[in-house]
Amino acid sequence: MKAQFEKANDWIKVAVDLKVYPLQSVHSAGYAFMDRAHVRLEEEKKDLVAAWLKPKSKDQDIEKLALEFCDELLNYAHYFSSLKTNADNMKTLLQRALFSASPSIVKEAEEKEIENLIKELEAEDKQGAAKPKTASRHKK
Repeated sequence: MKAQFEKANDWIKVAVDLKVYPLQSVHSAGYAFMDRAHVRLEEEKKDLVAAWLKPKSKDQDIEKLALEFCDELLNYAHYFSSLKTNADNMKTLLQRALFSASPSIVKEAEEKEIENLIKELEAEDKQGAAKPKTASRHKK
């Protein structure tokens, strides 16, 4: 299958479907290409962005540049997807590493949690004391 890219002057257009690649991936791929090409992003339709690339080197093959941009899009889409999937695991690992390096952090965190719980209980007690007590009436 041969990829079809639109060409205009020294520019080549890579159409990017935002249902497939998040906009963050498009921005990241464009940023990664700034050393090799001029990059211009344009909104085409609701879920379609055009990435226009113009090589900075005159001897560079623009179709190859467009294909490499597509590879970079996939790379960043995978990166951000993995980052989101593994965010909780990374947070847990970092917390464990920090707590094992400095046990005093754990003690401080526990003390802070206890203080917050005491404040919550005191606030509940004050709210309960502020409400007037009503006598219950029972029919005989």
